[in-house]
Amino acid sequence: MAHEIQENDSMFSVGETPWHGLGVVLDSPPTILEGLEKANLNWTVRLLPLFCQIPVQGSGRRTAGEYYEVTNRAVLREDTNEILGIVGANYTILQNTEAFKIFEPLVESKDLLLETAGSLKNGRRVWILGRINAEGAEIGKGDEVRPYVLLSNSHDGTMAVRFGFTPVRVVCNNTLSIAEEGKTSKLIKIIHTQGVHESLDALRNMLDIAKESFTTTIEQYKWLASRDINERDLAQYVKVVFQPDFEQIGVNVQGQVFDEGGEIIFTPSEKKVIELFESGIGSGMPKAKTWWGAYNSVNEFLMYHRGRDVSNRLNSVWFADGYKWNQTALNVAIKMAA
Repeated sequence: MAHEIQENDSMFSVGETPWHGLGVVLDSPPTILEGLEKANLNWTVRLLPLFCQIPVQGSGRRTAGEYYEVTNRAVLREDTNEILGIVGANYTILQNTEAFKIFEPLVESKDLLLETAGSLKNGRRVWILGRINAEGAEIGKGDEVRPYVLLSNSHDGTMAVRFGFTPVRVVCNNTLSIAEEGKTSKLIKIIHTQGVHESLDALRNMLDIAKESFTTTIEQYKWLASRDINERDLAQYVKVVFQPDFEQIGVNVQGQVFDEGGEIIFTPSEKKVIELFESGIGSGMPKAKTWWGAYNSVNEFLMYHRGRDVSNRLNSVWFADGYKWNQTALNVAIKMAA
């Protein structure tokens, strides 16, 4: 995979270098304007017309060599003159400054503290992660989870604007998944249409809902932490998360999954998750040898070990299949622990 951090990307984090190990570290949460500057996101994009050339003479009304305008548009990053993507006729730009302003009232009132923001793929994807200024919750002694909101956007037409609640496990700075299925439990996707700005204004009202969601999610985390897990169940859990077709099969004590057709050895990724359950970050903490610990071993693998470099992991966990994998790991844990 190509490296996601490219020459025109930048980011910041507050207090310490985050799990992805990238970006400028600030001593305290920035204001909106400071955040834009520190993350180098104070650039703009604009839409350009696209034209096609008729290659050969046909029977239609256009002649060979003629150029004509098409409905799609190109997205230009104006400070670098790089084309970030091709989008449809109804695509509406959300500038980085507009995305940050969504958080402005909450940042000014100290209800939300900006913790990290930046871009990937030369600005094709941008994000802002803010911590809700509220008490976290302990799943076990010393194992705290805090409430955050994440806004992510793309300038290449590949992803809708997403805004929503996401917990973070402090001990390893892992972005966790959420356990509910309702609208408050997942990032709200807003298509780039003419109504995008009006829709985003309404999201400022989600802070109280996010706090309520955090309380509900914490209860589900604590329930997982109350359920012990044995070697057989751990092995089967890992197999189901990585290969859902294995949900109904058995596991022997040597860590090999088998069905009527014979044994199947763990993949390197599956072996790594089991290793992390035994000796990964937080494995020595109370409640570690539970379904909560099993879920976090998958999460730690996605954050720190999957892929070739940290920027690919960051892109995957927040924007691509790693985000869905995180959710799957939590949902499977809840189902199997019942």
